[in-house]
Amino acid sequence: MVQAPQIPFDFFAPTPASFDSFVVGDNAEVVTSLYALTDRASPVKPPPAVAIWGGPTVGKSHLLAATAAATNADNPGAAVLLAAGDAFPADPFVSARLICVDDADRLTAAQQGWLFTAFNHIVPSGGTVVVSGRTPPAQWPLRDDLRTRLGSGLIFELVAIPQDALPGALVEHAARRGFQLSDEVLTYILSRSRRDVASLWQIVNGIDALSLARKRAVTVPLLREYLARNNLSDSGASEV
Repeated sequence: MVQAPQIPFDFFAPTPASFDSFVVGDNAEVVTSLYALTDRASPVKPPPAVAIWGGPTVGKSHLLAATAAATNADNPGAAVLLAAGDAFPADPFVSARLICVDDADRLTAAQQGWLFTAFNHIVPSGGTVVVSGRTPPAQWPLRDDLRTRLGSGLIFELVAIPQDALPGALVEHAARRGFQLSDEVLTYILSRSRRDVASLWQIVNGIDALSLARKRAVTVPLLREYLARNNLSDSGASEV
């Protein structure tokens, strides 16, 4: 009986979210603004809030995680990273100077109360609350006093990477994982898969792991098998 291949320890495991691994595209202004928040020595007074909004898979969660990670790199505990689905800390009087809340447009009533108190605690001392949501913050179904505060600083729409930039971004991502995408494999991925960064990254990571398990090069037949086994092929994707 032939056993399915064991996926080995992935020594090219994805690194934590960072600004370096974010495909900027047309989002340079928001990336620059978030990165500036991580610089403790900056003479510029930080805004009370930064709200980013956009559709699914444009990278909102990535950027919030990158902002928190960069802030904590030199000063552990300086940033708190939360999401609407998380259990929030019991005490809103946190010592952090940066609070990042993903999916803030989905907060429960209790979470809204926590964030309201935390906002009023850290902002007077120069702290910032960074939040994300699917629509502009003025449309978020939150209590009025919190929604007003979250919209009182910078507001950015995060947009998807341009389609013509996807090939280069995929090649760079594969190179960071230690292998080269051939033109044939690249064309097959882009013509048979969903064309958003999150989905494409998942495919590159998965085919890399499968090629290591099989001890085979990344080829179209191997890619076709991976897509079929994981139901990742998008029949509606357009040819390139």
